[in-house]
Amino acid sequence: MKEKKKQTNYFSKHNVGTQLRVLYIVAIIIPIVLIGSIVYIFSYQKLTENYEHLTAMKARQIQSVLMTTTLYMENVYDKVTQDEELQELLASQYEDTYHVQHALMGYDGFTQILRNTASLTGLQLYVNEDFLKQEKEINYFTPITDSVKATDWYRQASATRGNFWKSSLRVGKYGVLYWELNYYCRIPIPKASSYAILVLTVSNDHLRSLIQRDEYDVYISVNSDPVFFSSDRSYSGNSLPVDLSDVSVRLATGERTINSEHTIAATTALVPYNTDDQINILVTARDAMYYIHRLALVFILILCFTVAISALIIFLYARYFSARIQTLRLAMHKVSHNDYEIVHSMQGDDELTATFTDLTTMVTKLKETEAKIYEAKIKEQELHNQQQQMELKLLANQINPHFLYNTLETIRMKAFAEGNRDVATAIKLLGKSMRYVLNNTKTTATTLDKEIDYIRTYLSIQQIRFDSRLGYTIRIDDNLQLSNYQVLPLLIQPIVENAFSHGLRDAEYDGHIIIKISRSGNDTLITDVFDNGVGMDQKQLNHVIEHLDIPQLESDHGVGLYNINNRVHLFYGAEYGLAIKSRPGMGTLVTLTIPLINLREEEE
Repeated sequence: MKEKKKQTNYFSKHNVGTQLRVLYIVAIIIPIVLIGSIVYIFSYQKLTENYEHLTAMKARQIQSVLMTTTLYMENVYDKVTQDEELQELLASQYEDTYHVQHALMGYDGFTQILRNTASLTGLQLYVNEDFLKQEKEINYFTPITDSVKATDWYRQASATRGNFWKSSLRVGKYGVLYWELNYYCRIPIPKASSYAILVLTVSNDHLRSLIQRDEYDVYISVNSDPVFFSSDRSYSGNSLPVDLSDVSVRLATGERTINSEHTIAATTALVPYNTDDQINILVTARDAMYYIHRLALVFILILCFTVAISALIIFLYARYFSARIQTLRLAMHKVSHNDYEIVHSMQGDDELTATFTDLTTMVTKLKETEAKIYEAKIKEQELHNQQQQMELKLLANQINPHFLYNTLETIRMKAFAEGNRDVATAIKLLGKSMRYVLNNTKTTATTLDKEIDYIRTYLSIQQIRFDSRLGYTIRIDDNLQLSNYQVLPLLIQPIVENAFSHGLRDAEYDGHIIIKISRSGNDTLITDVFDNGVGMDQKQLNHVIEHLDIPQLESDHGVGLYNINNRVHLFYGAEYGLAIKSRPGMGTLVTLTIPLINLREEEE
């Protein structure tokens, strides 16, 4: 009871605006922040788990690729070990260097292996220097010289009978350094009581084609050797960017700091067949934390937007509600002091409005006479407004299109009756043109045959005006059924009018307009409008083309073309529109391209 009383006292001691703000914080802000935090934490965990799963799958894929590649190398090793021709070649005694070279050049086993194994980029068989009888390589056979004996891999290969993997640095073309993965195999030669060392080099390009993906960074090393494969080629040769003690055959995923960047990473390892080596694999989701942080930013922005909008609504409502209360309070204060000049209405339709209505009713009864006079003036004003509206309707009816059509038809019949067929024909064409324009002013589509008929009407009127100065030809593709296709109304005629008013305006005779309508493929309608008028120089043409997408003053040349091009872009898309070609003294060609809309196909 005491707690409830404290709450009641708190609200009773503050105005309505303050009460609404406190209620907003308690009932909206706190729940939104609480629920939003829970949703964000859940989303963050799910997104992190998803990236960890994808990164783990990528690591498994790379592990599978490396497993397959190492097995290929093992197969090559088996094939070389069991090659009887090679064994016989290495166990034979030769008189001199010439016979050794001849024998080795005749052996093509290594060439076939390299040709048939895409994952293999290099192959070398190191043999006793006494056997090769020279210090140079012959057909993949390399002598074991003192410099070879000084290498780490040779000492390891000569000290153990097992095979092993090791990365090494190779100097390529133009002195470029490459880190590569090599498989070192001991090849016994029983007949000669000796052995050779086979070095197989795995192709980094082959690995890259199988495992490279833009959204992941990949690092691969063998044992504690430097990284021999990296999606960032410049990183090759550096140490694996994680502690090797954390890398094992068991897959591990989670958030890590790799090269000073916080990301999601997966580590695993592969122990190749028939060796004790460990190939270490590290995969990082390059943009994972970026997307996770962007999610956090978007979520915070949405949360802030939600809070801001709700705060704005509460603020506006609190101000609105407080203003209504102040209005009621001020009115009651004035009435209590015998001042009846108060406002006559209050916004809203609730208890406050009902209370204010009761107040105004009381004031109205006290000022009944004044109210009647006021109502009489209002009625008088309403009658006056109604009269004005009727007068406006009468004026509108005076310009009814049907009245114009009937008047033109009466004039045409009178001219026909008096034998003036030219005047009658001109009036008929004018009425037909006006009817088409008025009927299509508020429509968004008409058929192609109606648009062509309207163009014929327009050109016929121009021929009546200018007689021999104007001729026209309309060519329509035989495969086009004009009534089956739909276009925007009043789309082609302005191009024709532009050709007449600008191209042929100075022509004294033989002015001609050619209109060609055809289809391109199955989905495009091409309309060419050519006039043999004055044409335009390159500067004028560039100006017109430049302003096809920019509105001009009504007096400028090309405003009609801008309107057409803008309508086409708005209705059909930016890939459609107008193209203009022109030469001074030779005329102008305007080409309109729009999609071909077949009404029958749409109905089917």
